[in-house]
Amino acid sequence: MMRAFSEITSMCATMDLPTSVVPVARDLYRRVEEGNLHRGKNIDAIIATCIFLACRQKCVPRTFKEICAFTRVPRKDIGRTFKLLKEKLGADAGSMSSDDLMARFCANLSLLSTAQECAVMLNKAARQRDTLAGKSPVSIAGACIFMASHLVGQPRDVRVISHVAGVSEATIKNSYKLLYADRRNLVLPQMLEIDPMASLENLPPL
Repeated sequence: MMRAFSEITSMCATMDLPTSVVPVARDLYRRVEEGNLHRGKNIDAIIATCIFLACRQKCVPRTFKEICAFTRVPRKDIGRTFKLLKEKLGADAGSMSSDDLMARFCANLSLLSTAQECAVMLNKAARQRDTLAGKSPVSIAGACIFMASHLVGQPRDVRVISHVAGVSEATIKNSYKLLYADRRNLVLPQMLEIDPMASLENLPPL
C-alpha cells in the first residue's frame, strides 16, 4: 500500500494537481485494498482511476485522456476500473462541466483571455438555448473554444483543439455546426466588444 501511496503522491505532483487531491486518492486506494478489489487487477490502472475520481470529488476534474497521458495506462483500462470502483465502492464520481475544462484547454492552446472569456459566454448562451443538449462536456468545450477563437481573431485549427481536448475532430465539428447554425442568437453584442478583432464574419462555415 505504501508503494501505491507514493505513486499517487508522485503522479499528482507531476500533474500539478492541488495537494487536496492526494489524501482523497489515497483513501480510495485504501478502500480498494481493504475490499480485496485489487486482486488480479492492474495496480497502475487502479492508481490512475483513484486519481481520476479524486480529481472529480475535489472539483478539479481531468479527462480520461489527461490521466492516460500522465499515468501511461490505456484509456480502456481506466474506464473498466472506473466502472468497477463506482459499483463496488459506491465512489462518488463527482461531475464535470464544460466550464471546468475551458480554462485549461485555452491555456494549452495559448489563447488570450479574450478568447477564453468569449468561449465561456458562448457556452452559457448555448446552455440557455439548449443548442448543444445531449453533447458531452468535452465536446461542448472544444466546439465553444473553436468558435470563440475564430470569433475574436485568434483562430485555432480543429485538429489542434481535438488533440488538446481528447475528442475526435468530427465530434467537435458536429457540435460547432449546431453553434454556427444558431450563431445570430448565441453571439451577443458584449462578445463582439471583448476584442476589436471580433466579428461574426470570422466564423468559418464548416
